[in-house]
Amino acid sequence: MESNRKFLISLQDGLQVEAVWYGSGTLCLSSQAGCAMACPFCASGRHGLRRNLTCEELFLQLDTCRRAGIEPQRLTISGIGEPLQNLANVSRFITACGQQRLPVSLTTTGMPLTGIAELLRLPHNGVMFSLHAGRAATYQRLLPKGPGLAPLRECLAQCWPHLSGRQRRRLGVNYLLLAGVNDQPAELEALCGWLYPFPELTLHLLFCNPVPGSSFYSPAPDQADHIHTLLRQRGIHVRRANRWRQQLEGGCGTLLLGSSLENDKPAHHHQHQA
Repeated sequence: MESNRKFLISLQDGLQVEAVWYGSGTLCLSSQAGCAMACPFCASGRHGLRRNLTCEELFLQLDTCRRAGIEPQRLTISGIGEPLQNLANVSRFITACGQQRLPVSLTTTGMPLTGIAELLRLPHNGVMFSLHAGRAATYQRLLPKGPGLAPLRECLAQCWPHLSGRQRRRLGVNYLLLAGVNDQPAELEALCGWLYPFPELTLHLLFCNPVPGSSFYSPAPDQADHIHTLLRQRGIHVRRANRWRQQLEGGCGTLLLGSSLENDKPAHHHQHQA
């Protein structure tokens, strides 16, 4: 099995972001230097948001991978940052990649909600919404600066009638399994209720790698298998993370912002946010 490979991208102002190439042929890009979403399980926002990346800096991540002799088959903007908060540059990038016949997907919390309709009109290859909860209290704990379960559901419901069947099937929900937090039956039942109005959505069960200083971890494989079976029995179109996502360099929430400046250098941990 071909291994994942991580790239450290140095920007002109001394900041550094990471991009990760999966052995499956996908290159995962960061859209911001840092992140403002403050998700407690994720190391990417520990130093807050420094700034948006430019369209040219998005291409710099792709060019760095190519200079290493790797030609990605597809891209996903799912690394550090919230793409919707950098929608102008992300839109330019996705449009330019479309002209090169290079498909681009992305992952978003859906914040701000006002950008979702515009995002869905872009020539994307898929949009994954980070949910990670079925109940409002759990969501607030895990995504404290997200749009909220009910507002996100309402926004999708407004967009849904205007999407073709093909467009709907390109949308999905990411659910990072966290032991003792969002893997309980009541949480999963609430999640099913959230998903039922959108039968074409695919639910992706993800796993996290350990993050220094974090108490979050994913359940054991047999528990994850049980959850997968339970959701399928409830009529949910659910998938498990592929083997590249489960490699050390493929786990969620562990990609960090860095700096080449000696007086502004956060601790750097060589793993990856999915």
